[in-house]
Amino acid sequence: MTGFRIKNRTLSFLIVSAVYILAFAVGFYVFILSSNMHILISTLLADISATLVVWSFGILFANSSIYDPYWSVAPLVILPYWLISSESSLTAVNILFMAAAAIWGIRLTFNWAMRWKGLHHQDWRYTMFKKNSLRLWFFTNLVGINLMPTIIVFVALIPAYFGVVQQGELNFFLALSFSVCMVAVLIESISDRQMDRFKRDRENKNKYIDRGLWRYSRHPNYFGEILFWWGIWLMQISVAPHVWITVAGPLMVTLLFVFISIPLMEKHMVLSRPVYIKYRQKVPMLWPMLGNKLK
Repeated sequence: MTGFRIKNRTLSFLIVSAVYILAFAVGFYVFILSSNMHILISTLLADISATLVVWSFGILFANSSIYDPYWSVAPLVILPYWLISSESSLTAVNILFMAAAAIWGIRLTFNWAMRWKGLHHQDWRYTMFKKNSLRLWFFTNLVGINLMPTIIVFVALIPAYFGVVQQGELNFFLALSFSVCMVAVLIESISDRQMDRFKRDRENKNKYIDRGLWRYSRHPNYFGEILFWWGIWLMQISVAPHVWITVAGPLMVTLLFVFISIPLMEKHMVLSRPVYIKYRQKVPMLWPMLGNKLK
């Protein structure tokens, strides 16, 4: 099945918007049907249902990248609904959790929208997965590209649930943890803009970026993403320290990037730009080496 090939960018955005509206409508319906369960379970079922809708349209349009914005859009829907459903008052603590998620999610979604070319364009990784293992593509597409990220983000968002329902008080550690989230978003934003400027320069074709934040970390954007979710967990710990098991959330995000996302990207870089090996030997993978001087 080749799917519908649509090259008009505006039409592509309208279609994807309609798909997400339908997905969240289905998710809301599933949430209502399962409302007799614990809110985390009913939300997870709704989240998975919405993901399956997005996945099905990815098949219809032969483009798994339809799922890409789901990572940042879903929390913008889930967290406010948790707050409303828990009947928690809008305290300073809840405002900080909502603000952190909103600033992160809106920025990341906007970044995707600025870079996305339309329904005719699919992430090179998905194309590679399908080409290298066509027999496993159905499973890889459903589980690896769609369901696994949905579950990881959901688990990573659970600390925010306990943060908003605990009715905790504003404290120094909470404010400090919120600052960690904001620094993380700033790192992501700066590194993404530096990468965009680098790619727009035709002279940089077949080169790798080694300037700005990329001078100190090979993946500052991923570092920022990981740091954000640890910041959310630290915010929760500041108001609900007894629910420490939620550390599974940021830990899963970290493992995803360290063992899947980064190795895939680095393998691609080495194959397309062999000189990247020298850069990799001099610059740390994630944690920035501030005194690093490339020569």
